[in-house]
Amino acid sequence: MLRLLANGVIAFFVLWTLAVSIAEFIGITVHFPWIISGADEIPVHRLQSIRIAILLTFAHYGVLHLFGKNKEYLPIHFLTQFLFYLVISGGIILYQSGVAASEYGILVIMIIIWLLTVVAGQPLNRDYFKNK
Repeated sequence: MLRLLANGVIAFFVLWTLAVSIAEFIGITVHFPWIISGADEIPVHRLQSIRIAILLTFAHYGVLHLFGKNKEYLPIHFLTQFLFYLVISGGIILYQSGVAASEYGILVIMIIIWLLTVVAGQPLNRDYFKNK
């Protein structure tokens, strides 16, 4: 049941990201959750959080490669890692920036989405009992 909920939230998140991406291509800037603004009106702390999360995710996979831990990763693994680094960088940037308390609500939503991707990425119990 929890896996179904997790997949539903991920599906909603995918639809949101596609809609926001398409909107940006036609000149409409939207930032989380559905705030429509000009491109220069996205709060700097949000841009910094995303930038740092991308850099940390790149560093994560780069370190894995350098230490010979290469293997095929499922897309959910990448999403989980990115959201983890987004939550960490977002929390630090929000704290340092001294933003309004309402911004922490978005961080809580991202934590929930990250945890649900962790749940969705776990192997099903039936996988443990297969002959290998």
